[in-house]
Amino acid sequence: MTQKKLQTIVIVGGGTAGWMTAASLANILKNKYTIRLVESDEISTVGVGESTIPMINRFNHVLGINEDAFMRETKATFKLGIEFVDWGHIGERYMHGFGRIGQDLWTVDFYQYWLKMHQAGKAPDL
Repeated sequence: MTQKKLQTIVIVGGGTAGWMTAASLANILKNKYTIRLVESDEISTVGVGESTIPMINRFNHVLGINEDAFMRETKATFKLGIEFVDWGHIGERYMHGFGRIGQDLWTVDFYQYWLKMHQAGKAPDL
């Protein structure tokens, strides 16, 4: 019995995940396979907007995408954090910032000082 060599990789589903997967595989596999993405014409754009986390910068770099051109062509903005509403319980809000928060305090992160004071009732919610 002879085995047929894999020739085509099919990605079922578009959107951000599908298209990023297709771009990654095309970049990594360097034309060794046909990459085919199948998405439905029946599913319209979800109107909530797209967002990413800071790792998108590394992803784009690996694919050779110029960040300035990417931002300009997609009319994107930089995202500094995510707000979680009603995450733990109704009425609770939490803002998770990307990057460093607070002053660099050399040996211990600002967050650790804040947490100790917050638990002691001496610092408000971050």
